This record gives sequence, C-alpha cells and structure tokens, in this order.
Amino acid sequence: MPDDVDADEITDPFWSIVRRRHPDLDIVLLPPTKPAPDTSGLEPRAPETFAHEHLAEVDRAWADLVGHGMPLSTAQWIPGPTRDSVCHSVTLTLGEVEESVALGHLRAAAELLAPGHWRVFLPPRGMPRVTADRDGRLGDEHLLFGYAIENRNLFLRLESTGVPVGERTAYELIGAAA
Repeated sequence: MPDDVDADEITDPFWSIVRRRHPDLDIVLLPPTKPAPDTSGLEPRAPETFAHEHLAEVDRAWADLVGHGMPLSTAQWIPGPTRDSVCHSVTLTLGEVEESVALGHLRAAAELLAPGHWRVFLPPRGMPRVTADRDGRLGDEHLLFGYAIENRNLFLRLESTGVPVGERTAYELIGAAA
C-alpha cells in the first residue's frame, strides 16, 4: 500500500479497516497456499461397487427426507479432489408436488439430517432449499434438497466424497459423462 494514501482516502471495506486498525503496517505476507495433491494415496476402489453403495445411500436419504413417491434418478461421475479420484453425483426428482407438502419436507430436513453429522445451511432467500455437507475420507459429501416452485419439482442431489479409482479410470469415468 503506498505511503501517501491516507486512511480516509481508502474506500475498500477490507483495507480501510486494516489501515485504520494498523496504521504502522506496511506489508502483509500470507503463507503460500498448499496445492491439492495429485493423488489421494489411497488404494483404488471399484467404481461400480461404490456407485451401487452410493445409490443405496441416496435412496435412504430420500426415504428419510421425503418418504413417498417414485422420483426420477440421474447419476454421473464428476471430478474428485485429486486426479486419481472421482465423486458420484445422484439427483432424484419428484414432479407435481404440492408446495405445502414440499415446504414441510424442507422444514423438517435440518432436524432429520443432524444425527447423520451433516452441517446444515438454510439459505434465507431464493429457491426453497437446504444445503448440507459432512466430512468424508477424501473430501466432503454435499447434499442439496430443494423445491422448484415453478415446475413443482422436489429434488435431492447427493454428491459423494472422493473415491480413489486411479488416474486412468477417473479420466474414463469423467470422459464418459461428457
């Protein structure tokens, strides 16, 4: 930061506070960010077996959060946190759900997810939804549960933690999804 800049002249919200609280501060050195590792260092797993287990987990989540209907299911492999891993993403969608029913499911979701060690966030604006994540062995699991008012769709998306499958298999699985 140049010395000739007065604290009153700084309009940036962050730097104006830094300058006001620390007028003697000249340089800020931040530690280098550690790059993500190329490989997980974990033994590769069979992706088909993991996908089957993950689909069963998604079905259990739907049963706990909704408990009715036959939702449409779509699944895909997405990049994992390392080059030798992938994540499995499954979305369940149930159409023609009454708004009052869907909002009731969303209101109950935080309480239902808590015992499973999910960190739950209820966004105050926008589409009615619940987002949650929880620690996994290789990155976090992510859950999105929401209601699209316009087309009356209730949906649940669950993205798995990273699954070590080897670089070549990860490339093939992600490439197959494209």
